[in-house]
Amino acid sequence: MSHISQIYDIDLKLLRCFCTIVEEQSFTAAQAALNLSQSTLSENLKSLEIRLGARLCRRGPKGFKLFREGEVVYKAAKELFAAIEAFKQKASNINQTTAYELSIGIQDGIVENPHARVHDAIRRFSEYYPNVRFRVEVMLGFQLAGRVADGMVHVGIGLMNEHYPQLSYEHLFDEQGFMCCSAQHPLFAIPDEALTLADIDAAAYCSRGHLERYHPERTRRSDGAGDIGHGIQSQLALILSGRNIGYVLDHMAEPLIAGGMLRALRPDLVRIVNPVTALMGPAASDFKLARHFVDCLVDVHMELGSARLLPRPAVLDGTRPANDRGYTPPPGARASSSAA
Repeated sequence: MSHISQIYDIDLKLLRCFCTIVEEQSFTAAQAALNLSQSTLSENLKSLEIRLGARLCRRGPKGFKLFREGEVVYKAAKELFAAIEAFKQKASNINQTTAYELSIGIQDGIVENPHARVHDAIRRFSEYYPNVRFRVEVMLGFQLAGRVADGMVHVGIGLMNEHYPQLSYEHLFDEQGFMCCSAQHPLFAIPDEALTLADIDAAAYCSRGHLERYHPERTRRSDGAGDIGHGIQSQLALILSGRNIGYVLDHMAEPLIAGGMLRALRPDLVRIVNPVTALMGPAASDFKLARHFVDCLVDVHMELGSARLLPRPAVLDGTRPANDRGYTPPPGARASSSAA
């Protein structure tokens, strides 16, 4: 690999293209993510390989494969971008009246929740820092934690049932979901008094592909594991097809239940309650603007009072007590913002 004595803007552009290809594991997907043509993307990768003096990956009919040299370059590039981001954050702290960009990641399905006050937090923050530009992206839950930890997103808002020591958390509000089936599912026609927890447990279960601490046995055994919908809309499409049952958030389920498209299965016994949190990574914790935005998030949700907290279900899935999933604030979380 050739020695590079100087990094130019074009090198950063080429490296960002390469990192996107690696993360998407596909040239086609990277084209869509970067909004570049296939020829432009190929030329960028070739230019980077010439600049570095090494072939980084295989592309073509046999599919994508990252070579050892590519692994080294990808890791170094991620460290470089994290260092650049850290510099920008520290430099912005010198004069917070300077225009700056605050990156926010929101898990899919949260903005629509009636208890979500993300828009109020943005408005309140903007009153203090009118020169800050927001960059907001909706993403899947398993993507959120990684991007926050890597410093690519300053503040994440989502479901974090597993806590990572390098991240800091603030509980905002609770969301609730009910186990549902569609009108095309065999369980739809069974009256509540005849529907048992065993019937529900025996049905194929559709997960969202992450955050599956509830019903872990369903996703591991062949008779209970159904389809996987990456994202709340994908999961809902699979449930509506009649192939699976699955948890649907109450604010999404209510209009579909009213329209006869969904049915909640024994809502008196089977439901989930998940804590929605704001999270920051180690770099963003030293970034004043990110911390101030999290403060705004906490403040506007605290103003909801007890309405933001939901009682834990008496029965989780018919086999395990609800306290198996009771919310436990991670070390360092503010007591005033943890679930009661």
